[in-house]
Amino acid sequence: MSTQVILQGFVVLHLIGLLLFAGTSVADFAGYRQFWKQYSLDKSKAAVMLQTVGGFHILMRIGIGLIILSGIGLMYMTHGVFGEQLWFRVKFGLVILIILNTFLYGRRQKILLEKSIAGPETGIQKIKENIRLFHIVQLLIVFIILLLSVFKFN
Repeated sequence: MSTQVILQGFVVLHLIGLLLFAGTSVADFAGYRQFWKQYSLDKSKAAVMLQTVGGFHILMRIGIGLIILSGIGLMYMTHGVFGEQLWFRVKFGLVILIILNTFLYGRRQKILLEKSIAGPETGIQKIKENIRLFHIVQLLIVFIILLLSVFKFN
């Protein structure tokens, strides 16, 4: 197998990972919007919706895993040529920021939401605002990563 084919394979895997992560991020955002609409009408149906939306995180993790592994492969195949460029360093920092935002902020808010639904409704409006902020930040970072990947400024 030629080096060019392997390089293109890593590029395809990188794009698949990006599409999987970005697509499930948008689906997660839309799912939570529907959840909040249903929550005001029927909390038991909303709880079922929350379980459904909760499955998106598996796809997001697969997507981010593909992005990281294929990115390592791309860096290996190109001998780190992109690592010296400013756009790549900014993009790399944003990928780390997405991972941290997901695990340190988003996950915590979703756990608080699950506890609030299961028990007394304490601070549900604040949780709603925090989850909305989480999604806006995630989608904005994904958009910036896409711009950096396409335009590759220096």
